[in-house]
Amino acid sequence: MPRPFSSRLPSSSILAAGLLTVLAAPAAADQLRMVALSFPPLIYDDGGKPAGIAYDIVTEAMKAAGHSVTVEIMPWARALDTVRDGGADAVFTAYKTPEREQFLNYSTQVLVPQVVSLFVAKDSPVGFDGDLSKLAGHRFGVVNQISYGSIVDDAIKGGVLPAVEKSNDSDSNVKKLLSGRFEVMPSNRYVAQYFLKQAGALDKVKELTPAVQEIPSYIAFTKARDTTKLRDEFDAGVAAMKASGAYRQVLDKYAR
Repeated sequence: MPRPFSSRLPSSSILAAGLLTVLAAPAAADQLRMVALSFPPLIYDDGGKPAGIAYDIVTEAMKAAGHSVTVEIMPWARALDTVRDGGADAVFTAYKTPEREQFLNYSTQVLVPQVVSLFVAKDSPVGFDGDLSKLAGHRFGVVNQISYGSIVDDAIKGGVLPAVEKSNDSDSNVKKLLSGRFEVMPSNRYVAQYFLKQAGALDKVKELTPAVQEIPSYIAFTKARDTTKLRDEFDAGVAAMKASGAYRQVLDKYAR
């Protein structure tokens, strides 16, 4: 029986050929890498393991399609850069914006519906009647590259709100509000309440009414490669969870 052709190659050629094969091979279909901002109670580190409303929904929906998911929590700006470059399969939770749609393939199923409100110190005289332009003289605090929905985002970009303090994460942003670094904090209601509770400061801050905007948030897959199938599998998984009641069970679990 003749020797295999590869056995007649010099050892260096064998190693090079093997390396090229490894580099060309796609990642296993059932292993997905995702990134997210620490955004409790939607996604956060719980003793070295990710947890949260969005994390539970994402992992359960992808599990139904045969995928396991690893999630790395990082600053939001880096998370967006990572998924833009194809270093991760998806990012969550993400509001839909025209700029992001250029490099993100959004799910059609809503991951978590969110309410954005304004938060101020308990004794603050600042009020809100739905018109952000009336708050132009107040300093706002936001998390870098976080979208707060079209109303707040456009007010900041358009200079309607000219004084803006930026933080790297929600925890820091809440601490700055409590210390008086700025006067007004737009925030997802879930997130603000979580961090205020952690800081023992629920009674030191008030939520202004009305809410600024109710916004759906999504999981979004990279466009650095074709992720249409992954998006469709996620959509099917979440639709099934909503139909079975499993989606509501996740929301109720974190409301306790």
